[in-house]
Amino acid sequence: MKNKTSKRKKSAKAKQYDPYGRGMETLPFIVKVKPQSVMGDYIALHGLLPENELPVSLRHNKIPENEIWIRKNVYDGPKRRERILQGHEKFELELMETKGLTYKQAHKRAQFHEKVYKLEDWLEKLETELKRPPYKPVEVVEETRFKKKKYKGKNH
Repeated sequence: MKNKTSKRKKSAKAKQYDPYGRGMETLPFIVKVKPQSVMGDYIALHGLLPENELPVSLRHNKIPENEIWIRKNVYDGPKRRERILQGHEKFELELMETKGLTYKQAHKRAQFHEKVYKLEDWLEKLETELKRPPYKPVEVVEETRFKKKKYKGKNH
């Protein structure tokens, strides 16, 4: 009986690219820059995105399974490009490929992961602000009207 089950497991091989997670190694992906006319309002899309999640205009134009498409104006900004590609898309793909998560599960986690990149940007801005040269002290132009009182102790 054990031989039959082990033969079944060996013969049942996963498809090369399964959008619902293969639990295998992460594939190398090629990044392609697309104009807004192709991407519409979408920032980035990848080839393992289930067809029902794709915008209607791209369903006939299937994204190759080994590609990530990114909108040109997003790609042109190095910080935003890194946040989208590394912080979201590649993290999402890694979860789908290595952990076997569905697109929706991986997408939710990737949204949180992307926020870490935003937090790093905010911390970097704060750090540069803290390194600004100190402000010059305020100079008193007019004397105060109140006279200072002399302190008299008990012994005086």
